[in-house]
Amino acid sequence: MFSSINLWFFLSAEFLIGAVISAILVLLSVIKSLLPKPPRDLTGDVVLIVGASSTLGEFLAEEFAESGCSVICVDNDLRSLKEITAKLKSRYCRVEEIGPLYNDGGEESREVQPTIVAYECDLLDCNAVRKIAKKVEDEVGGIDILVTCAGQPNQDIFDTASTTLMSHHWATLAFLPYMLRRNRKTHIVGITPVASTHDRYMASRTAIAGLMESISQELSNHSSHLTFLAVSPTLEHSSMRESEQQVAKEVVQAIRKDQCNVHVSWSSKILYRLR
Repeated sequence: MFSSINLWFFLSAEFLIGAVISAILVLLSVIKSLLPKPPRDLTGDVVLIVGASSTLGEFLAEEFAESGCSVICVDNDLRSLKEITAKLKSRYCRVEEIGPLYNDGGEESREVQPTIVAYECDLLDCNAVRKIAKKVEDEVGGIDILVTCAGQPNQDIFDTASTTLMSHHWATLAFLPYMLRRNRKTHIVGITPVASTHDRYMASRTAIAGLMESISQELSNHSSHLTFLAVSPTLEHSSMRESEQQVAKEVVQAIRKDQCNVHVSWSSKILYRLR
């Protein structure tokens, strides 16, 4: 009888200890899932910016270069692109070289000067964009982050539709096949020009951002490694230049942290994130 009581006691104690340990492990798992992910190191990633000659495009190029990325600038103003790339090369001469295994998803790399290049392209010509995509693939290799930010602040709805929306559409379709081959994390980011809260085209800009979202919804099931972002920034109190600089910083941080939205004081919203 006494041995039976001891056995029951030890079994009960073992069960309770196991239950407590299981509860602790579950709690730690929940806490871990709630904690923010550590920022991803972008060093060595290849970024292509469509609309790089705009002020926002230049800020984006500088932020990505400062993060250690190779930067490819694409737009129809080659003179401005060369000035931007020359400035970047003079400031950022550190990044890891893309080694032979990189394009196959490997990690081989060596310390050398970053790849910072410019390509002239008519962003509204789908054939020209396809040719640039093939040229970049042949000359530079695969890209990890595609950012489209063509257009200027305060442009009307027709220019926004024809420039911002269509350049995003053609660039996404041209570069997507190459990005799907990457066995690593990739991003496609579409950014509408910074708009004033008093802009009478505000609702139409939102509609264009929605169209950019629908493009990505159609393509979102092709790869678990590919993330789509649409950013529609709004100017509230700061100057246009300060707002565009802040947009660039927040977009880079969103990619590094794999965020689904951006929180900044002047109101910028990432409208979608699809995997």
